[in-house]
Amino acid sequence: MTPAMSEGLWHALQDGNRWWPTYHPRRTDVLSWRHAAAILLREVDPEPIFAALPDLFEAIYDQSADAICDRLSGTERLTWAIWFDIWLEHFDHWNDPVRQLVEQHCIGPDAKHLAEMLTRLDGASFCDFVLDAYDQDVINRAAFQTALNGEQLPILKLSGTGWPFERLAFSYYERFCVELDQEPDAAPQPMSALDFNRAGHPNVYREDAA
Repeated sequence: MTPAMSEGLWHALQDGNRWWPTYHPRRTDVLSWRHAAAILLREVDPEPIFAALPDLFEAIYDQSADAICDRLSGTERLTWAIWFDIWLEHFDHWNDPVRQLVEQHCIGPDAKHLAEMLTRLDGASFCDFVLDAYDQDVINRAAFQTALNGEQLPILKLSGTGWPFERLAFSYYERFCVELDQEPDAAPQPMSALDFNRAGHPNVYREDAA
């Protein structure tokens, strides 16, 4: 028989777990795949992962900017929809940069179990899970005046229901609009049609899903 815990297993798994998902009414599921992922990652130190994210997303930004320049013709205006479509392409492949980064740190038995499932997770949703943990860590550090070393990701603090993945993409969209000397679109609500509460498809590739 499993020994009883005074505060329960849920509290034991959540306490001190920096991967634990935040809850936003009318946006996030109360109980979801994110909790399972956080439990499997509870012994993975997020510090080196968080530290690598700014450079990783700078590279994605540069690649997106190049792709936009190739796609836009003449005086065509860059809309949020065009930018987000390009941005999503970086997370459509089963081996996208964020999943690669996290997988490198999945050493323990539980984390290895998650690593085995990464190819079946939706890239944008999993990236949002990581960004949610990162964003919450930044907020907590600000409260205790212990900021992260180096540059921080420009995740916008927008009112409404925008997810971290969308808010980061929109921040980079605004940045590139400045480079184009163009007025950006206003942030739409909702910011996209993606369902970030969905972990992904049963098949490895989206196009294979029924």
